[in-house]
Amino acid sequence: MTGRLIKLLISGILGACDVLAKSLGGLRPGSCVVINYHSISEETKPRFVKQLDFLLVLTTPIPAANEFVFEKNTRYAAVTVDDVFCDFVISGLPELRKRNIPVTLFPPTGFLGRKSSWDDYGGENKVGEQVVSADELKRIAKFDTVDFGSHGVNHLDLARLPEEAARQELQNSKKSLETIVGREITAVSFPYGSNGSRELRLAEEAGYKFYFDSTPQQIYSGMSMGLIGRVDVQPTDWDIEFRLKACGAYRWVRRASAWKKKLRARFGSSGENNSNHG
Repeated sequence: MTGRLIKLLISGILGACDVLAKSLGGLRPGSCVVINYHSISEETKPRFVKQLDFLLVLTTPIPAANEFVFEKNTRYAAVTVDDVFCDFVISGLPELRKRNIPVTLFPPTGFLGRKSSWDDYGGENKVGEQVVSADELKRIAKFDTVDFGSHGVNHLDLARLPEEAARQELQNSKKSLETIVGREITAVSFPYGSNGSRELRLAEEAGYKFYFDSTPQQIYSGMSMGLIGRVDVQPTDWDIEFRLKACGAYRWVRRASAWKKKLRARFGSSGENNSNHG
C-alpha cells in the first residue's frame, strides 16, 4: 500500500504539471498510453464500466498494434488484456464492444480452455482462473474491434529460458493463434513483461512487429513498430489513480525502472531482463 501511495503522489504531481503546461497553450504533440488489464469479474464489472467511461472522456481509444500518426493536442489510449480469462470475455468484452473501444487480447495458447497455473503478478487475477477456449477465440475473432497477439505458449518467463526454448514459445504461439483466429499475428506481450535484447531479437525473427512489456510509457507523435510500454490497471484502482494512469502521469516509472536496472547491473544483479506483471 505504501508503494502504491508513493507512486500516486509522484504521478499526481506530474499530472498537475501536465495540466499547467496545457493551460499555457500552444500546439503539443499527440500522445498515447497503452493500458493493460488481466481479470474482470462480475463483482468488479461496475468499476470497470466506470473506468471505460472515464477513458472515453479523457482520451480517444485506438488499437494497440497498428501504426498510427497522432493529431496535435490529442490524447489517445489503447486497451490490451493479458491472459484472456473467461471472466473477462463474460464481464469485460461486452462493455468494450458496447462503447466501440478497440482491444487487443493476448492469450497463452498452451492454456486455452484450461485453468491458469502461473503466479499472480497483476494483483487481481487468481491462480486457477479459466482461460478462454479456442472455440471462444474463433467466435470473438468475428468482432472488428478485437485484435489478437501472442502471450507465449506456456506463460513462461522467456528471459529465464534457454534460447531455443524461448524461440519455440514465440514461434509456436504465433502459429497456433494464427490458425485459430485466421489472422496474421504481429504483436506479442512478453509474459511478466520480461524481456531483454535476446527476447526482442527472437520476437523479430519470429515475425512480430509490436512488442509489449509491462512498464508505463507515454508515446508521442505516433504509434510505431517496436517495443511499447504499458501501464497495468485494475478495476479496483481508485478513480484518481486510473485517471492519472490513463493520462500518462505514471510514465516516470519507466525511467525509474531503467535506472534501477542499471544500478542492479552495476552492483551485481543477475540477468538483463525487465520483469513486471503477468
